[in-house]
Amino acid sequence: MIKFEDFSFGFPGKDLYEDINLELEMGDHTVLIGSNGSGKSTLIHLLLHEERYTYDGLIRRPKNLRIGYISQFVEHETSDGTVTEFLAKPFVERLQQADELTAKMAEAEDLEHIFEAYQKVCDEIEAIDGYNYETNIAKELAAAGLSELADHKINQLSGGEYKLLFVMRNMLLKPQLLIMDEPDVFLDFENLVALIKLINSYEGTLLTITHNRLLLTQCFDKIWDIENKSIREFPGTFPEYNRWMLETKIQIFEHVRDFDEFIEKQEALVEKIQGLAEMTAESKYGKQLKARATYIERLKKMRGDDPFLEEHHHDFTLGYPEGESEEEVVQPISIDVENYTLAYDQQEPLLQNITFHVEPGEKIALVGTNGTGKSSMLRDIYEMLDAKYAGEVGYFRQIVESDETLKLSGGERNMAQIQTLCDTTHKALLLDEPTSHLDIYAQIELEKAIKKYPGTVLMVTHDLFAVASTADRVIQIENGTIREMSGRAYRKSIYKNYFTSDIFEAEKQRIDTEIRTTDLLRAGKYDEARKVLGFPKEEE
Repeated sequence: MIKFEDFSFGFPGKDLYEDINLELEMGDHTVLIGSNGSGKSTLIHLLLHEERYTYDGLIRRPKNLRIGYISQFVEHETSDGTVTEFLAKPFVERLQQADELTAKMAEAEDLEHIFEAYQKVCDEIEAIDGYNYETNIAKELAAAGLSELADHKINQLSGGEYKLLFVMRNMLLKPQLLIMDEPDVFLDFENLVALIKLINSYEGTLLTITHNRLLLTQCFDKIWDIENKSIREFPGTFPEYNRWMLETKIQIFEHVRDFDEFIEKQEALVEKIQGLAEMTAESKYGKQLKARATYIERLKKMRGDDPFLEEHHHDFTLGYPEGESEEEVVQPISIDVENYTLAYDQQEPLLQNITFHVEPGEKIALVGTNGTGKSSMLRDIYEMLDAKYAGEVGYFRQIVESDETLKLSGGERNMAQIQTLCDTTHKALLLDEPTSHLDIYAQIELEKAIKKYPGTVLMVTHDLFAVASTADRVIQIENGTIREMSGRAYRKSIYKNYFTSDIFEAEKQRIDTEIRTTDLLRAGKYDEARKVLGFPKEEE
């Protein structure tokens, strides 16, 4: 479908891709991964707007390829139509257009121009199965477990519910290629599960950017991994790719080590022959010396550069800015919320008489479905604490946009926010979706930093891995009130209702194995890396 041939591109001062050769085939469910700032979104924009870019190499694609696109941020429609009407809108518009052209043909003297337009609309309707749209909408809602939303007003949906339905509408339109840039961002757990179902049941071709560990382990059958200005392609699941990648890097490092050992032996022979040549006048030693020196130069060119190992460690240290010791850190504070009520524009209260207490140093996760008021309550709690502890309470916002940050990716913007929190001592941190947009390794390091942080944490999150890794307690908001439970009890309830295995533990072990293996490779301990991976020892 789309083929990159010797493709290179970059911006002034930053090369992103060099001599890329890969192919997206019909029916692939491909995930595009890579660290923050590696060029994932740029590659997407280039596919969408190729005419705006100058690059080296070729991008081969069918003429008039129909591409659907879902960006990270989707503007919520404000119409008072129902969910079914929202999903049906593009189909109804095309059918109405066909009817209007049919009426014009009945009255027109020159039919050719109108008939061409009519045929084009009919072709579009056929391409999207427009005559069966009502049945298809009902099937998609049922497959995602969202049938109960069919008659809900679109302007009364939460942002997460709307984004999920926006994804569904784009899938129903059956583009030849559907591109999604972090479709999971800000989805609550139930909507994330629905998104997984939509992706896995989708019969079309997908190219998706995501850092979400649930999506990565549950979806996709092809991996594109941007690393060191190249894109590694692997047909298979993400866990399969991860193991293959580590095994391959071990083999490459061992091959390079063998090359180096062989070159060292050849250089030792050259030194020996050079000594003989200096001691005798025989011409053969001089000729041997020249031949072996030439051979060594060829070997060094064949060897190439050392294999690339991306540095996945992030230095997130919350509560101990550089130059301060643990004894100098301000003591954590408690957080008391009493009879809190939240209402918008004289509507019925969304939250009423909410009361809870957070002990100094405790880590609390605020969870709940989209639209339950979590972020608004967190903002109000921050303002209350900031009035009492001016400048001593840190606050991470979901989205921060300014003239400078708009030039950055979502992950880079959030990394900048996190670094600001690391540079100042705080008695407490209020975090609103802090792991969103971060690559996997940054997510994990931030979770470790939160767990180690001596202050108090109140965190709104839909990231179940963040909850499982950091939360002492969970406060779940539902039906305008709260329910408290331990982090362990919340995690068990997720397993019981949605999964047949401990996916959190499996993913933790996978990441730990990858990081340990990479660190050992970096240290040249290849046999130990094999042991960590359970990879058979190299035969002598």
